[in-house]
Amino acid sequence: MTCEQPKPDDAHPTILVIDDELGPRESLRYLLKDDYQVLCADSVARGLLLLRDQAPDTVIMDIRMPVQDGITGLREIRKLDTELAVIMLTGFAALGTAQEAIRHEASDYIEKPFDASEMRSVVKHHVEQTRMRRKRSRLLNEADALDQRISELQEKEWLAELGKTSAEFVHDLRNMLTMLTGSSGMLRLEVEELQQCKEQASSEAGHYLDMLENAMHHCVDMLDMWQRLIVQSPQQQTRFLVHEFFNACVEPCLFAAQAVGAQVTFEKLGNDVDMLGDSIQLTRVLTNLVQNAIKALPADNGQICVRSEILDASVCVSVSDNGCGISEENLKHIFSPNFTTRHAHGGMGLGLFIAQKVALVHGGTLTVESTVNQGTTFSLRLPRSNAATSTSSGQADPQPSGG
Repeated sequence: MTCEQPKPDDAHPTILVIDDELGPRESLRYLLKDDYQVLCADSVARGLLLLRDQAPDTVIMDIRMPVQDGITGLREIRKLDTELAVIMLTGFAALGTAQEAIRHEASDYIEKPFDASEMRSVVKHHVEQTRMRRKRSRLLNEADALDQRISELQEKEWLAELGKTSAEFVHDLRNMLTMLTGSSGMLRLEVEELQQCKEQASSEAGHYLDMLENAMHHCVDMLDMWQRLIVQSPQQQTRFLVHEFFNACVEPCLFAAQAVGAQVTFEKLGNDVDMLGDSIQLTRVLTNLVQNAIKALPADNGQICVRSEILDASVCVSVSDNGCGISEENLKHIFSPNFTTRHAHGGMGLGLFIAQKVALVHGGTLTVESTVNQGTTFSLRLPRSNAATSTSSGQADPQPSGG
């Protein structure tokens, strides 16, 4: 529960100081003004008005105040916002008062006179925690909305009539939700560490939240694409940098690779260019290729290399693994719909069929080379007819992506 929509993550953080004494208010304002927007109130009542209007990222509040003391103020704040960090401040070192503040979910407790360096550090930590909690809640709300949209689609009678295309959509959405599950599992571990006061885990937890948010937004994009397909809207074209785009496509797959102890690397060859294409559809291709590569890896020392290459008349992205390879007989059917060797493990036989179809829609090709027990390489080649000027150096730049 929050009292206001949170500010964007890149907005300047806001601190609300509630203290009936001018001296401490001004000291905190001066101490924090270079890094934060600092709001000051001389009473709980005025502080609550500012809190409702400004949605601060952290509150610093004195415990001993007339009319309404800090404990009363803390109770009122928690009615409005359960995620906001509240640091209690007092000149009276009383264990009972501190215990009462903690009982009412104070985030921290600092005695006057405070150490400036300690105060900056504590405020920075709690601003990060507030923003992380708010981001987590926002993601949960988006997940609920996404689930509702999927349910609404499933209730429509025409969904069954869309047949094979429906199955493709379910296949790709399941891939993305698998990534979300992996991300949330890693996040859960980081949050457990945070709860054990391992503050160095905070930045990692924030990274996993970013990954969850990106994957969630991609699911929403896929739903939008599905709805455009239903009403037969034109293909959505966007302009993107080739190396940057394909690298971003790979990142959500890293958790699945880590889960099997695999190493994923990304290499870029040639000067980066921007080109026009359906980014959602091309993301489907890379996701399917990398997920298939992960499933084919050996139990130990699994390696996947994704290479993005800028050529004279085309761009090429390849996904290579050192897995089990594909037999000559299976290679004949590899791009056929519903063909899979993984029926027993829930395979739908649609990933490569989808990938080839997307390649053809873009005027490109999808090819495969494989040797049994040595590995497989899939190569997606797209024409550069819509490519613009180069933007970076032309040297090979291998980048470990994870694992």
